[in-house]
Amino acid sequence: MDTVIGKIKNYVFHNEENSYSIARLITESDDIVTLVGYFPKISEDVIYEFEGEWVKHQTYGEQLKVQSFKKAQKQSKAGLISYLSSSFFNGIGPKTAEKIVETLGDDAIAKIMNDPNVLKEVGLNNVRIAKFFQQLKENQTNEHILVTLYGYELSGKLAMKLLNKYQMLTIEKLEENPYRLIDDIEGIGFKKADDIAQKLGIAKSDLRRIKASVLYVLEYIAYQNGDIYLTLDQLNMQTEQVLSEAYDINEAIDALIEENRIIIEDDRYYLNQSYQVELKLAEKIKELNTSMEKEINETYIESLIDAVEIKKNIAYTDIQKTAILKALTHKISIITGGPGTGKTTIIDGLLEVYKVYNKLDFSHPEIYEKIACLAPTGRAAKRMKELLNIQTSTIHRHLGYNYEGVFNYDEFHLLPQDLIIIDESSMIDLFLANKLFEAIKPSAQVIIVGDVDQLPSVGPGQVLSDLIDSKTIEVIRLNEIHRQAKDSNIISLARSVNMQQLSYSDLESGNDVYLYHADYSKIQKTIISQVKGAIDKGYSLIEDIQVLAPMYKGELGIDRFNQMLQDEFNPNKKNKLIYKDKVFYEGDKVIQLVNDPKRLIMNGDIGVIKSIDTNEENDTFVIVSYDDNDVLYEKQDLDEINLAYAISIHKSQGSEYKIVMMPMVKSYMHMLKKELIYTAITRAKQYLIILGDMKLLIYAANHLSNKRQTTLALRLNQEIVDQVEEEDQLSPYDFM
Repeated sequence: MDTVIGKIKNYVFHNEENSYSIARLITESDDIVTLVGYFPKISEDVIYEFEGEWVKHQTYGEQLKVQSFKKAQKQSKAGLISYLSSSFFNGIGPKTAEKIVETLGDDAIAKIMNDPNVLKEVGLNNVRIAKFFQQLKENQTNEHILVTLYGYELSGKLAMKLLNKYQMLTIEKLEENPYRLIDDIEGIGFKKADDIAQKLGIAKSDLRRIKASVLYVLEYIAYQNGDIYLTLDQLNMQTEQVLSEAYDINEAIDALIEENRIIIEDDRYYLNQSYQVELKLAEKIKELNTSMEKEINETYIESLIDAVEIKKNIAYTDIQKTAILKALTHKISIITGGPGTGKTTIIDGLLEVYKVYNKLDFSHPEIYEKIACLAPTGRAAKRMKELLNIQTSTIHRHLGYNYEGVFNYDEFHLLPQDLIIIDESSMIDLFLANKLFEAIKPSAQVIIVGDVDQLPSVGPGQVLSDLIDSKTIEVIRLNEIHRQAKDSNIISLARSVNMQQLSYSDLESGNDVYLYHADYSKIQKTIISQVKGAIDKGYSLIEDIQVLAPMYKGELGIDRFNQMLQDEFNPNKKNKLIYKDKVFYEGDKVIQLVNDPKRLIMNGDIGVIKSIDTNEENDTFVIVSYDDNDVLYEKQDLDEINLAYAISIHKSQGSEYKIVMMPMVKSYMHMLKKELIYTAITRAKQYLIILGDMKLLIYAANHLSNKRQTTLALRLNQEIVDQVEEEDQLSPYDFM
């Protein structure tokens, strides 16, 4: 750590929300130093010591990246006078400030903090003394709090988050229970809170620590695996790993039950939030899944299906006709099937039948007050719109997810639509499903469409699978490959993987599948040459070509592929921005990593960097174009995006690409499961290129992912009499 001592000359930039600052400092030797980091606006008349590391900015040269700061012990008389007469203190002018310093000396602040009545010597009355002392105490307290937090080795950014959250009570709240930071402060997990707790002298066997570890395991580790509950044995094992040694967790569990934070049911341990949401969702689905309020003329619907066949010049199979009929004659129905089984054709047909049966005009804007076609992600909604030529929306947007992270439509403000079609439903987690279903009016019909064999949602739960397994909802399974899809090797390969019938005889290239038996060293070069060849044939690296991989690190990981493809195919190297270990150029393909309703972008949206520039404060920013939406990112926002020439298979859900390239190597083995590979294969629309060891495809096809621990199916099959409590049901994991 390096230290500079001096006074703030001016602030070049200061963000009021997170206190990110760029300031100029005049040192004791009259040198000008640029400071960058997270620190509040402080007096420009007081001498401070700043600690940090020197970094070199590509445009602005050497800067001190501030980690901590404090008042210097030595202060000048003039500086003290200027500080006490500054805008921090109302009612104290230069003359009064000078009199305070003249009367009380260079240590005037310490004397006032010890006994504010010393100000009577200056001639201040009791009212002015009380007001001035309160302002001085707040100013001194904030700086004292920050110095204390820096002592716990918190970064400037994190220290400011705590100060903004707890203000004057920061140290008190921290010392009372540092583990509260896990819930209260974004970016703090158990390990960071535990490090602070150890610095505070909290014993490793402290009940607060054990309770925090149990909650952490249930909310973070279990959720990462998609589980809604854990058994006691699993809780013991996971908390032991988190705490690095075994402790008796029974007292912690009893305390958490008493606090109503966890629920136990038949050796299943739930977070109260998860338990209540699952109950609530099951109850709402039961309510919706009742008999139709109005009588449906099935014979008329069958005749309309025949008429639609003639109008669209299409011959529906028996199962397709059954799917349309059952979907339109049941309150809730599920249509599930793999690629090539005609899910989109069925949706298109049933919409046409529904329109005629209910005498609706699809050309009239008010039709969307009657019908909603939804998908979990922007790309899935866009693809649905292109295929059906109908207005679509993401679930979040349709529910009116706003800037504050609140849904405008909920159980008290119901959606107006009579028919709701939900596509790509395998991606919907428990929390988003509950938010959607609670906003659906009891008289509405719901048609759920998806491929249950794909990867389940990123967030906790397996809603589509549970609905099917409950056997309480009408399910139409599409197993027949349509005539126009039968010649597709992509579809036949996906089918073989999904049915776990992949054999060595299947490992041959076909008309749209190319299998390259390449060793580790050749895969990178082969992908480069294949991308170059595709671009030469008119395919777009942004829109049409996607590299998919299951992991980020390593020579054949997502990060390495992104760097390699960026270096090779983005010629715009003039304007760049370096952020941590990332380098961005204009023209780069990027992916949004978190939901951001303020800027109308959601997790998984893919865009292009339109420009990299600096504002009038010389702060660099990036503009990313997502279709018709241009989004500005300040430098500190860049954790929200990543390069997207290569993305994870999970992130590709809900999307299709004309060309998919997928490495298959032994370093991936611990992640290779049937559901993962099946999902990757089914992302390819025209060509699938797999490179590496093809025997790993057979290995993956014969290894299933662990079944998620959920009880939605169980609850749909039983009477629920428990009182459902109000909880904040927006998952922090939806589509991460």
